[in-house]
Amino acid sequence: MFKTRLLSGIVLVALLLALGILGGDVLLAGLGVISLVGLFELYRACGIEKKGLAFVGYGMTVLYYLGLKVEILSMTELLFLLTMIFLIVLMAVYVFTFPRFQAGQVMETFFGFYYVTVMLSCVYLTRMLEDGEYLIWLIFLCSWGCDTCAYCVGMLI
Repeated sequence: MFKTRLLSGIVLVALLLALGILGGDVLLAGLGVISLVGLFELYRACGIEKKGLAFVGYGMTVLYYLGLKVEILSMTELLFLLTMIFLIVLMAVYVFTFPRFQAGQVMETFFGFYYVTVMLSCVYLTRMLEDGEYLIWLIFLCSWGCDTCAYCVGMLI
């Protein structure tokens, strides 16, 4: 198990190295794909990966990354607008398909978008800052190091 985790971590670091160095649109597109995969995995853990609610989450992820690319709105305006649209669409799906979905599944869809998509987009936003080409590596080194140490401590306990 540790070997598999270590090898997948090395592959991910190599991928993120390439994306981080290239930056710009390549990083944005790569993070968009990673966000969709991560969202799918989270929704699969919740049992909603192929249901209507999940497709609303996938659609919002695509809209969010397109909004970051186009840069018509500020970050605050973009998140506010997409949050309102997201909530309205989620509530419509919940109401019109009742009792197919439970309220907890709607919450999982909503917060999953922020947990995966918005948090991963912070890598792109950091890279676009002044000196972002240096700051971005702190995100990867800290998260990978903490994850690896937590795994090792967990295995020892």
